[in-house]
Amino acid sequence: MLDHDKARNAIREERFSAWLFHNVFHRDEIADLVLAVNPEKKNTRPWVCVLSLDRRPVKIVHRIEASILDHVPGETLLYYTREEFREALRSALPAGGKVAADYSPTIPVGSFLDHGAALLLRSLGADIVPAEGLVARYLGGLDEKGRASHEAAARVLYAAVADAWTRLSLLAGKGGAVSEGEVSGWIAETLGGAGLTSDGPPVVGAGIHTADPHFGPEGRGSIMKPGDVVQFDVWARLPDPGAVYADISWVGVLASMPSPEQQRTFEAVREAREAAIQLIEQRLAAGQRVSGADADRAARAVLAQRGFEAQVRHRTGHSIGGRVHGYGVNLDSVEFPDERSLADGACFSVEPGVYGDRFGMRTEVDCVIHGGRLLVTGGTRQEALLTLGGERVRHR
Repeated sequence: MLDHDKARNAIREERFSAWLFHNVFHRDEIADLVLAVNPEKKNTRPWVCVLSLDRRPVKIVHRIEASILDHVPGETLLYYTREEFREALRSALPAGGKVAADYSPTIPVGSFLDHGAALLLRSLGADIVPAEGLVARYLGGLDEKGRASHEAAARVLYAAVADAWTRLSLLAGKGGAVSEGEVSGWIAETLGGAGLTSDGPPVVGAGIHTADPHFGPEGRGSIMKPGDVVQFDVWARLPDPGAVYADISWVGVLASMPSPEQQRTFEAVREAREAAIQLIEQRLAAGQRVSGADADRAARAVLAQRGFEAQVRHRTGHSIGGRVHGYGVNLDSVEFPDERSLADGACFSVEPGVYGDRFGMRTEVDCVIHGGRLLVTGGTRQEALLTLGGERVRHR
């Protein structure tokens, strides 16, 4: 259900007059999430909801879909004609100040308001501004239940990767042929057995496939070869409503020792990960503001210093929520720079990676800011490459 006090506090802190939602065909998932709109409800006509500082929520709904916002407290205005819709909007808009709406020129994942709707609102005198800061405050922060669900999922993910590497090491050490898809299946079986669900299968890539940040094996995939880099990327959540994803990546080598190039590459991504984490920890301890872009810049500086700048292909991390890529703050200063602050309740990944001609590597942990401190969830972060008979996944 809508937490009106939380929404009002966010509006006040961002110094806006109102937060306006405009939705049709459920295109604005943020609107549905904030207002707890059932995605199965018919939504063939636009509806609008305006949350203001000094007024109860105002809901504008079409007469043939009048019940879609019945669960939201406040005043309901019905419309049938285009002119009635315009007049209802006019009466619902605050007399002055900035009205936030779900669009953004910089954070595309949160941009849903169409241009026609924006033009209509401005023609009625509304000073429309991006709601990205409100979205980060409202949807980007976990409550106690969300933190618990995230931590529970993260623990299972660490255990699943640990078990998969143990099985892979035993088979590979005996010269057995193991495919990428087979190992992915092991992990999926562990996740399913623990009751977790996901929007995609676990990613296991080997050799040249690790040079593709979004590689996923089809069917059995390729057979892993001695000396191959092996990349794991696993994400899942509990099936409960409101449960939060966990998302981790580990990397290993099918050898007793990594090559000098493999070792140098891993050290770079590990140090980049630690640089981002340490910056956030230091800023929080000092009571200073830290943005997602700040953390990304810290990680990129390490990779550039180590000579890997040209091999960086993605941001350092992303928000995590009910979707694995959530609506909160991303660790990004290059793709779609995110200058929003990482605040209490924020849940996000830290996953720097580099991708060369023969292989790539990525190390990923999840973090939650709670009580002014940065917490790494699920298990112990990777400090050395996984190897045959050597380093293994550590989990608690």
